[in-house]
Amino acid sequence: MADTPGYVHTPVMLNEVLETARLTSGSAVIDCTCGEGGHSREFARRIPGGSLLCIDRDPRILEIARTRLSDHPNITFANGVFDRIDEIVQEQNFPPPDFILADLGISMFHLKEAGIGISYTDKESLDMRLSPDENISAERVINTFKEQEIADIIYKYGEEFESRKIAREIYRNRPFHNAADLADLIRRVKRHTKGRIHPATQTFQALRIFVNRELDVLELFLPKALEVLKPGGRIVILSFHSLEDRIVKYFFREAEKDGYGQILTKKPLTPSPEEARLNAAARSTKMRAFEKRI
Repeated sequence: MADTPGYVHTPVMLNEVLETARLTSGSAVIDCTCGEGGHSREFARRIPGGSLLCIDRDPRILEIARTRLSDHPNITFANGVFDRIDEIVQEQNFPPPDFILADLGISMFHLKEAGIGISYTDKESLDMRLSPDENISAERVINTFKEQEIADIIYKYGEEFESRKIAREIYRNRPFHNAADLADLIRRVKRHTKGRIHPATQTFQALRIFVNRELDVLELFLPKALEVLKPGGRIVILSFHSLEDRIVKYFFREAEKDGYGQILTKKPLTPSPEEARLNAAARSTKMRAFEKRI
């Protein structure tokens, strides 16, 4: 994959992440969702004597990061889902990290170039799998699951109040083989829209979360990340919808109550008005941070 994508990748809340990370020249850092390498590029610049572990579940995007970061020799790349952070750290013989980042957002690569059906305009696919290792595609869900099962997925993972109506019309009009046709159906079906938000946003979010087990992965990841983190180290989570943020919020709250460390963000940080204006993808971001007890 050439390093010349038709879009500009902008790491979200970069200044806030770096300020919280408190990196020194010899820091050990894990970027659990490396993506195109936006955050990792800035980490690598600040730790010339340290080490950086870049993890991503999609081998294609990891190759993009590898190319972009090729001028930094202190980086290890690992293909895998980040709920395996403990295993990956052991496999790579990586030191206890001073800082861990998990950016839970969907990369521009997956929206613009991957062709996996996450974009509403994709006429080639309705797959939505971020990793080739995932078993169930969104196309299989839409075309083979029962109507009630589809409605439950859309409601649970998309918080879509018109889930039953949408599921009924999907069931009546299937099969669907690309994202554009599905998005067009939802646009015609759904009565209530929120400003500029595409009518299919919540349904597509639900399908993507279900197919990629995103909430399960996050719940498995958090205790493992805290375990591998160096005493005195910090972890930052960037979430993009309420389901993710709720999981992180309650985990950090319980970890603090149980004496594992302290919450650094009593309320989640959000992008500055300037960043939100310049980068639409950042607008819904919530950042939470935790410091492990020394």
